[in-house]
Amino acid sequence: MPAAANLAVMDIPTPQEALRKLLLERLRPLVETPGRAQKPCGMQFRGTQLFSYCCFTTERIAAFETLQAVIGIVLNGTKEFWVGNSGRRFSAGQVFVLPAGTKLDVVNIPDDRRGRYEALIVEVHHLPPALAALPELPQPAARETRHDVTLTAELVDALSHAAHTLASSDHAEILAEHRLAEVLMLLRNDPAARCLFDLSLRERIARMVVAETTRTWTAEAIAAKLGMGASTLRRHLTQDGTALREVLATARMQIARGMLERGEANVSTAAEAAGYASRSHFIRRYRSIYGAVPSEHLAR
Repeated sequence: MPAAANLAVMDIPTPQEALRKLLLERLRPLVETPGRAQKPCGMQFRGTQLFSYCCFTTERIAAFETLQAVIGIVLNGTKEFWVGNSGRRFSAGQVFVLPAGTKLDVVNIPDDRRGRYEALIVEVHHLPPALAALPELPQPAARETRHDVTLTAELVDALSHAAHTLASSDHAEILAEHRLAEVLMLLRNDPAARCLFDLSLRERIARMVVAETTRTWTAEAIAAKLGMGASTLRRHLTQDGTALREVLATARMQIARGMLERGEANVSTAAEAAGYASRSHFIRRYRSIYGAVPSEHLAR
């Protein structure tokens, strides 16, 4: 018998497994907390548009809704998304994408070895102008059933650079759009990330408003950003069964809810951000949209 036949069979990682391992090596140090006996639970702010999430026991979150489009990377443990009886599972090193306004049930499962579930979350507020100006993607022949992003060496590099830049307070705001644009450009042709680019007109407007919360948005300013005239903008919205006033009001309410959940505002400040002079009117409108009063969404 040849000597080679006595060699043990070795598990050779697939290209995707190797890239996931590389991504974890680069991103896990961002969420390490030296000197702590235990990591803090829940959502932690890490930098511009960058958050981490950690839990130590399996948790189930019913009817979770994304306020912003997000790119997520599971760092430890397993994440499951459920819509009815249909589920998707993501393990450490996998990248997932969710559009704004997604409603689903979430299960976060710690791994046995590290004893925790952990993920890094990048918020995508709007498409950079360079990407928005590209031709629309062709419609797929059939519904896409794969939900995890396919990693490439270029995408691993881009995600790593973007995360580390966003976590740097000195230059994050200047470089954030460029770093995220690189990531989005690489994701653009991945069917699993298509939801970031297949946006309705009202979704595109909402993202613009949420991205620049202090700006006074007019029909002319929005239309100029979208490369059309104000009258054309209004006509398209009317054809969609809505009006610019309604789109702006909804976007501002999303801003208010995000501020409350991140602990950036009290109810009065959130009402002002949503464009309400009356706190009571804001609370009534908020409850009609989200089924809860603003104080129930205050960051704990």
